[in-house]
Amino acid sequence: MSIQSSAAAVAAPAKPAGPSLAVRTRMALLVLVAVYPVITGIIYLVAPFTEGWPVWERNFVVAPLMVIAMVYFIIPGIQSRFGRFIATGRVSK
Repeated sequence: MSIQSSAAAVAAPAKPAGPSLAVRTRMALLVLVAVYPVITGIIYLVAPFTEGWPVWERNFVVAPLMVIAMVYFIIPGIQSRFGRFIATGRVSK
């Protein structure tokens, strides 16, 4: 190995570690608890208007509504209310 390549390897910034399995699991469970009633409600709201449609067409209507709800309401709400619990697993100090 040359001096030049070893110097480049030392100078390269380290990749930050991703979230742990516990953090991902807590987030996934909270998202599941929040998403289930929302998707059920959306399906009930859309069903009368999409009666007789194939599943893929109904999902074409439901999926954007669910994504908007998740990106703008569910995920930010979970992060603001349960951020400490997600990160540490602790409910209070």
